[in-house]
Amino acid sequence: MWGRDHPDEQLEEFIAARTQDLHHDAYQLTAAQQPAEQLVIAVLADMRRERVEMAQAGTAARLRMARIAARLDAPSEITDVSQLPSEFRVLARLSPRQRAVLLLQVVDNYDDRETARELQLSSRATAATLQSIPYDELPGASPHSGELRSLLEAFGDLAASPSATTTLADVHAVPPPPRRPWWVYVAVFVVIVLTIASLVITQSWHNDWLRSPEGLNHTHGTHFPAYTQGYKLVAIHDVAPGPAEDIAVGASGALALECHPGDRTVSIAVSSDITGTFSQNECGVDADGPNLTPARGTALVSISNFNHDTWPIAIYRKVPWRDYPVATGRFVVGHPKTLDEARRQTDGSGHRIPPVAAGTVLTMQGTAERPNGTFTGQLDIPASVGLTELDVIGLISPTTTGRFRVRLNGEAPWVSCASFTIARYTQQHPDDWCALYDRHIPQVDFSTVDPSWSVRSRRVTVELSVQHARGPWSLQVAADRYKRDAGAVDDGANG
Repeated sequence: MWGRDHPDEQLEEFIAARTQDLHHDAYQLTAAQQPAEQLVIAVLADMRRERVEMAQAGTAARLRMARIAARLDAPSEITDVSQLPSEFRVLARLSPRQRAVLLLQVVDNYDDRETARELQLSSRATAATLQSIPYDELPGASPHSGELRSLLEAFGDLAASPSATTTLADVHAVPPPPRRPWWVYVAVFVVIVLTIASLVITQSWHNDWLRSPEGLNHTHGTHFPAYTQGYKLVAIHDVAPGPAEDIAVGASGALALECHPGDRTVSIAVSSDITGTFSQNECGVDADGPNLTPARGTALVSISNFNHDTWPIAIYRKVPWRDYPVATGRFVVGHPKTLDEARRQTDGSGHRIPPVAAGTVLTMQGTAERPNGTFTGQLDIPASVGLTELDVIGLISPTTTGRFRVRLNGEAPWVSCASFTIARYTQQHPDDWCALYDRHIPQVDFSTVDPSWSVRSRRVTVELSVQHARGPWSLQVAADRYKRDAGAVDDGANG
């Protein structure tokens, strides 16, 4: 740095050694003697106050002068241009900014990005300045030609250099910048305090936001999407393993458990105001989204896995169709199950139980032209042989989002609506529809075992109501009779 004990001595030494070079560079930028001297004095006065490193003083002075010149984009007003040698007249008519760009690129070999950075110009302003330079009127017609470099150096040699003593005296004569009033420092202090306080408050808000549904979804570290399967995520509730805890779900809701995808053995037990509902399902995410367990009112939730102190339970609320962001395209249709697989019965050992009387298969279809409405078909019931039970199996294969409702002789069957991993008895929800909202379009299967009308009628009226579908679908229904003593029929296997 400039010496703290004798700063003027080191400054005088620097000026004595470099005064000619400084005025040479300043003249290249200003194209006139008086402005060049003023530019040198202003830059040296600033460097004296800032105590710039001596080893970097020459380069620093050159770049500072170029930076000041680059602020002036208007052509230089020189009245005696005609008195200059003809080879210098084009340079003299350029703006200080144009000459500053030329100086850095031609003499110092800076590229466009470095030029913009050193002159504190935007890339667009630098490019515009380069395009405005009339290279075709300059020797070499290229920004990197040796002839143009020689011209710039010769142009700077036109400058006259005052003595080091005169330059130093002029630097000392530059008055220091006015001191800022006390209230400026107070204002700066207040701004700093408010900035720190706002950062602390913002961080606190951010931490709270990360525990909200929006924050959890934003971090992409959750299996709880904002909307899924007709539900909206409304809260996250931490449940400790052990005794059951109460969770307020609302009139129509569902719960989901998040856990590590590699450990799907964790399960929750849920009991709520839905009559007869006590379900237990594994955590994690399947192809359709989170495993949702329907609940209503106040749900009693328990977890038996003690690997964590608490487990996050997502609380979802049913959203009306008109308010849900229903997918309208780019559907992923998954129809892996066949009707034969759906109607297959097995005993307790996993062996298949053949039907004693197999019914015919009813097939109904909705077309792209008419996918919505109420569709009716008749399914023949097979004749009874001994003590048998009737098993009606149905499989709906949609291709788009939509709402589907099945009635068998006016009664609601058991339905696995693809929204949940458990079957639900729709007779408890007579107005319920099986709704597919999201892009993944699975199959919907339903069943009923030994219905009350099996002994009164030899036909089943199948009624399928469809709303909001955007494309074709198919429905297959079959009725079979099985021996009652052939083994217990697992209702859930059909749903």
